[in-house]
Amino acid sequence: MQKGSFLKRSLAGVSAAVMMLTGNAVPTVTAAVIDKDNPNNYHNYAEALQLALCFYDANKCGDEVADDGYYSWRANCHVKDGVIPLTPMTPMPEVGKGKTDDQLKEDQGLGAGDDGKTKPNLGDDDPDLYVGVNMSQEFIDKNKKYLDPDGDGTLDLTGGWHDAGDHVKFGLPGSYSASTIGWGYYEFRDSYKELGLDKHVEDELHWINDYFMKVTFMDDKDNVVAYCYQVGEGNNDHNYWCPPELQVEDTMVASSSCAVKRPAYFATEEMPASDQCAGAAASLAINYLNFKDTEPEYAEKCLKYAKALYDFAVKTHVEEWNPGEVPSCSSLGYDGGFYTSSYDYDELAWAAVWLYYCTEDYDYINDIIAVDETTTNAKGAHPYTGYMKRIITDTGNCWQNIWVHCWDTVWGGVFAKLAPVTNTARDWYIFRYNLEFWSGCKESVDSSEWGYEPVHTHKYFGMDDYLWNTPMTADEIPSLPDSKTSSDFIAKSPKGWAVVSGYGSARYNTAAGLCACVYAKTTKDETFLPWARAQMEYILGNNPMGYAYEVGYGNNFASHPHHRASHCSATQSMDDPITQVHTLWGALVGGPDLKDNHVDQTKDYIYNEVTDDYNAGFCGDLAGLYHYYGRKGGIDAKENHIIENFDMSGNAKGYEQVDENGNSLPVGYFVSGGKAQEKDDGIQLKIVLHNRTVDPPRFECDVKARYYFNIKELLDEGYDIDYITARIDYDQVAGYSDNKSHAVLSDPVKYDDKGTYYVEITWKDCKFYGSRVYQFALTTKMDQQKYVYPKWDSSNDYSYSDLVSFEDDNSAAAITDKITLYADDKLIWGVEPDGTTPSADEPINVSNKNVNYGDADCDGVVTIADAVAVSRYLANAKKYPLTEAGKLNADCVDAGKGITADDVTAIQVIASGSVNGSDLPLTASSLKKITAKK
Repeated sequence: MQKGSFLKRSLAGVSAAVMMLTGNAVPTVTAAVIDKDNPNNYHNYAEALQLALCFYDANKCGDEVADDGYYSWRANCHVKDGVIPLTPMTPMPEVGKGKTDDQLKEDQGLGAGDDGKTKPNLGDDDPDLYVGVNMSQEFIDKNKKYLDPDGDGTLDLTGGWHDAGDHVKFGLPGSYSASTIGWGYYEFRDSYKELGLDKHVEDELHWINDYFMKVTFMDDKDNVVAYCYQVGEGNNDHNYWCPPELQVEDTMVASSSCAVKRPAYFATEEMPASDQCAGAAASLAINYLNFKDTEPEYAEKCLKYAKALYDFAVKTHVEEWNPGEVPSCSSLGYDGGFYTSSYDYDELAWAAVWLYYCTEDYDYINDIIAVDETTTNAKGAHPYTGYMKRIITDTGNCWQNIWVHCWDTVWGGVFAKLAPVTNTARDWYIFRYNLEFWSGCKESVDSSEWGYEPVHTHKYFGMDDYLWNTPMTADEIPSLPDSKTSSDFIAKSPKGWAVVSGYGSARYNTAAGLCACVYAKTTKDETFLPWARAQMEYILGNNPMGYAYEVGYGNNFASHPHHRASHCSATQSMDDPITQVHTLWGALVGGPDLKDNHVDQTKDYIYNEVTDDYNAGFCGDLAGLYHYYGRKGGIDAKENHIIENFDMSGNAKGYEQVDENGNSLPVGYFVSGGKAQEKDDGIQLKIVLHNRTVDPPRFECDVKARYYFNIKELLDEGYDIDYITARIDYDQVAGYSDNKSHAVLSDPVKYDDKGTYYVEITWKDCKFYGSRVYQFALTTKMDQQKYVYPKWDSSNDYSYSDLVSFEDDNSAAAITDKITLYADDKLIWGVEPDGTTPSADEPINVSNKNVNYGDADCDGVVTIADAVAVSRYLANAKKYPLTEAGKLNADCVDAGKGITADDVTAIQVIASGSVNGSDLPLTASSLKKITAKK
């Protein structure tokens, strides 16, 4: 849902004040939004859940984002994911081989990695790097009819979620997030429905699971041929800091392009990624359960894909293993060093347990827990042969989970769903021990300020070799004795915050909270709920920092998440703007450390990272806490309510755009200006055009600025306008484009009969975001009869009054409304000399009469991808639809008569630069003449 207004949040008072724009360094801001007089409600799980879902709308990717109706400041992006070349990439990545137990101890918790991490420089200048797919030509040829049924040589992989504040679609965190959101909805559907949030969460689940099915390619027998688990390359993506809408070819953000090459990584038989396939299978299986009663046909489709992906994961799983030893896996997906998978056994188990819930086929459970009872070691134990063998080698041993359900290790979720099925002491022990570990502490620890009474012991379920085949139900657990030897618990901050890793501590904490709520639901034992409630209080603001770690929650919250789209920089800098442009509602930031400290700073990807997997457990945790405490009859019921008529696209308080001196700054299109070399016969002028469109950010062209001046002094001396001449001194557009584009300075135009004229600077076909400088001089010509230069006082000119000198500081300029700005000949910025101001009655959208001919995919530029999109549309409009705007743009020959093959040809001509924008739309005869010349 795009808004056309240039200045949706343009700030009042700009016309009355002169605001300086200089090249000074922007100070770093580390302060959250704080209102000490109005502390947060620490128990409004309803509002927190309402906001938390919004994060996924901010991270949507593809050619349908603008139509989804959630955020006005997000628009279509990475539409070229729809035409990824079906060609082998060079070099081909290696198949992942997982981690040893020692490596796990060192690496766990590092998670995504992000900007600032040390990564190899792979040389983005290499034209073959980051292009194509990880398939051999032989594989492509063999399976082309399944991969490329329309034969256009490309793959449509649009859709899905960006991973974090970056724009890669990573596999494991994506499938983990989808499955965990689905799990929370499955367990606490009542909370979502009661709050009226069921439609929103179902929209999110549709979006991501539909994408998983879209990028799964199957043969005639519904067997998986290939599954795309990653689009984009982290090492490349992290070179750019701009909103995703601006990563478009033949454009510029600040001084360089942010266009990014996005390869696609597939799981195939030749390049297996069993962990990735199993993760997606789990999400689709849960999606079946969530929709089987309301959308049965859709649910069955999800189940079909879930089974196929699981079977493919099993088929392509490669391991080295001797019975009774820890196995190693060598069939893991590529991640570029950002989300390195430990192994695939947990994802396989996660998919299998959910497929059991879908089908009640116990073979799926056996895949997890199978034991070879025909083999016995010296101690009388039997080796595990199911997926459990990765964590428990034989029946003489058991396992203590001292981690948590997360993107790399989903055992926490596996045992939460496995224990109620097997009802063995082993599975209940593993499920419960993890929650004791998270919530408890030794008796010697002072927990008086924690807000809950922690457990100090672990339940004793029996000897390890007793647990594996001993029946036990949840009802038996409370009466078990306490262990006399086991007293290990997770580290806690002075205020009781449980921290398993300082990198994204809140994501792990809330995932454990979800497990605590599921344990209470499954066992009717609410032992761990007070801990989960206290931890959520801490997250929502009851902490030493005094603000919530959920963006936009209450009156006090972190407001500088590490997120390109919400920050919306026009300079590719994490420090500019000072205040983020958009409120990233509901994003759970990384969170505090073991000292209860947090840094609210955009560039801090440790404390303030935001990702899909951070919010996944958070949503389920909130839904569970609402179920137990926030509903009618709960102790927090009076404090729970959603925000009625919530405007996601609006901002929370504290998001005013200001410069380094605290002066207000406008957004949209505006102008600043400067002066130099003032003499009695002329002046040098600088006009800076600013594109700060934010709702959404976009590239526009065909904009012009007007500088008004008065020549009364010349007229009084008998001279006329012919004695004014212009000199072009600097055109930044030309410099940045290697002279491929230029701003154009007009001759003087008469404005009134009082000696007022203006010149226009037109930026045509200049697609940039940020600012562009144009410097020129207006001087008098020599009087050839008197051999003098007529005197002209430029200081009394209308557009002069707000200007500042840039003689000592070349970057100095002042925002002024006396230099007016126009698009489609409509005033969009400033005040004309007669007092005319931009119309507030109708929004203005800068475009070529609101149609960008040839731009079928609506990404702001015309490329060969648009021709491909139209060709696909003509071949199969149902499968390859165009948006309404896309249809208007595509109809560029005899406009109004419908889209034909001529339009495909015309778009190719437009993309080649062989026709001017002013000549569009074309007629059939003019197209014929153009193509004949070629």
